[in-house]
Amino acid sequence: MDSFKNSPLLLLLLLSSFLFGCGSEEKEVVVSEKEVALSFFNAIYNENDAKKAISLSSTNLKKELEKYHTASNIARRLFNMRFDSVSLHTSAMKTQIISEYNVQVTMMVQFTGKRNGSDYKDYKKIRLIKENNKWLMDKILDDN
Repeated sequence: MDSFKNSPLLLLLLLSSFLFGCGSEEKEVVVSEKEVALSFFNAIYNENDAKKAISLSSTNLKKELEKYHTASNIARRLFNMRFDSVSLHTSAMKTQIISEYNVQVTMMVQFTGKRNGSDYKDYKKIRLIKENNKWLMDKILDDN
């Protein structure tokens, strides 16, 4: 008889788990190309996190970044820029739709930072591509 006293409570718990479990689909957060570019360079220059930068990169760029192993090596060898601290700003230059599944954008990233107590400014022209509805850092372009 005692086992039936808690049945309504058990039934209520089961029903609520079904209701809340079914309604909690994960919504994919779409991150803009500017946010990806800023996150990529922020990971290298401010967070010193090469793994994060690699996770925001296309397959081709991942291979290149993995050669350098650390964020400081990526900054020094691939980008030829070192900062003690840096602030970043982006501006889109050109968006090109190649097909309905392939979109790329060219951007300019401005770096304003300090190194050894002195102020420095630099610019990098970059290309991002959209793969599987996700923006990825793809290439560092010539400044021409």
